[in-house]
Amino acid sequence: MKLTWTFYPKHNDGQSISLTVIYVPALDAEKLPGGGFLTADNIAYVDWPTYKLFDTVDLQARQHAFRQLVAIQESGGVHRSDGSVILLPRP
Repeated sequence: MKLTWTFYPKHNDGQSISLTVIYVPALDAEKLPGGGFLTADNIAYVDWPTYKLFDTVDLQARQHAFRQLVAIQESGGVHRSDGSVILLPRP
């Protein structure tokens, strides 16, 4: 499942930023302190509880969820501590 959240940061001269939020079921089994990952091209790969936060009208909940995401360099996959990889879908 996927959704898009468009927001207007205070210090961005009125320009909008669109965040694509993608629910990745494999992340549900992980203990993610931030609920998911954020790429440099504004794609968030998240677990179910975090996806539900983005899929609400509560702006403060969305902002909090956004701030908790862990930044990663590129999409494709993230490494677990045991060396295995969680594959992330292409948007």
